[in-house]
Amino acid sequence: MVNSFVTVATFTSSLEANLAKQRLEAEGVKCLLLNESTVNVAWHLSVAVGWIQLQVPQPNIDLAKSILVSELDYQSVSDLGMEAEDDIKMPSWADKTADRAFIASVISLIFVFLPIHIYSLWLLFCLLVYRQPISSNRRIKVILALLLDLLSLFIFWKIYFPS
Repeated sequence: MVNSFVTVATFTSSLEANLAKQRLEAEGVKCLLLNESTVNVAWHLSVAVGWIQLQVPQPNIDLAKSILVSELDYQSVSDLGMEAEDDIKMPSWADKTADRAFIASVISLIFVFLPIHIYSLWLLFCLLVYRQPISSNRRIKVILALLLDLLSLFIFWKIYFPS
């Protein structure tokens, strides 16, 4: 097991994973991404395959983690003469769920396929139950997602159960 690879980070998006991979390769650390194609093509299998995994050889674990955790990214912004903004916040779980519900409702309207309706409604139900704060633009997406889901269900009903 001379070249055994170990996972040092997992990512939900291909963009973040490739940025981290490029960062490590720029520092001379050999690495690879597992499950990238699966997550990009069959996003519904992301959890089953363990998301996109960034792996490095066993001897380079500490170096890779220190590169990924380092604050060189923030220093490069100040080197360009730009100030890093402290008020930029990552979207919360509720905001991400609202985005997923909206996307699923648009897809359900296009394809009129019942499981997608149920998934979108389930996401909206989770938002209702967990009651975490949602940003104002996401509230609009939640309302639109609910309206699109109702419209999709109406179309589904008229297609499969005509009276």
